[in-house]
Amino acid sequence: MKLLSIATCLFTLMTSLVYAQNTATNTTTTSSTIAKYGNSFKNQGGNILHDKVNVYIIFYGNWTSPQAQQEQAIFMHFVENISISPWFKLLNQYFDSSGRTVTGPLNLAAAVNDAGSQSLNLTSAAHKKIIVDAVNSGYLSPINRIDSNGIYIIMGGPDVKDAEFCTANCGYNSYDNDFQYMFIGYPGICPNSCMPQVNVKSSPNNSPAMDAAITIFSHELQDILTDPRNNAWVIQDNGSNIELGDFCSGTGTVSYQFGNITQENSGGYNIELAGNKYLVQTIFDLETKQCSLGK
Repeated sequence: MKLLSIATCLFTLMTSLVYAQNTATNTTTTSSTIAKYGNSFKNQGGNILHDKVNVYIIFYGNWTSPQAQQEQAIFMHFVENISISPWFKLLNQYFDSSGRTVTGPLNLAAAVNDAGSQSLNLTSAAHKKIIVDAVNSGYLSPINRIDSNGIYIIMGGPDVKDAEFCTANCGYNSYDNDFQYMFIGYPGICPNSCMPQVNVKSSPNNSPAMDAAITIFSHELQDILTDPRNNAWVIQDNGSNIELGDFCSGTGTVSYQFGNITQENSGGYNIELAGNKYLVQTIFDLETKQCSLGK
């Protein structure tokens, strides 16, 4: 159910939202999810991912072109630098029963290419095998050992199809007994479904597909850090799981999903980070009970 609720919410976010600019503040209008669950949102007893979190990226499919290699660099730059942002610091509010909080930083531990070891038509079962095989090969871990406190990311290339990508989701996160992971498809395959409208034709980093993938990642990252095993920061309601990233996503024309969007000829963005600009989803601020980009 975790996979289904996240995928459905994220797909709705990317397909139905009309992006509105809000120039007044970095704290945005309260969403309907916040109105319903904001006061009852708490840790259910599970662990969060705290302190330094290693990130392992598998670029799956064909990433050999100069454009694809540039896109890889854009995504890795975001991973390496997002921890220093006011946006990421909002996650410091989220804790577990031991009093540990999501502090980061994210550490880009390894990134590898897999041209298609499990074919280019994937199912959810194949995702786990891709990760385990990459670890056992030594390319992700020199000691062939799973990092149970890390995050494994499969980034699908433009030639990769996934069972539910473009139809039910743009990306999702889940877990196995020994690790947590996420899959993000290549948004350029279905721009009308998985790209923010403000960045379809042009985007801040001159790559609408990868900039959209970063937007998707900014949602999944909130969930996987605060609820890696579906037993921490989650509300279970009538078979649906409400996680942190779900509070500031959804349908409508309001700006709570992205806060202040600065529109330029190169596209729309809401944060600047180490010389680059990105469009990220806002985070539910426990103190103000609103969606925020941080201070």
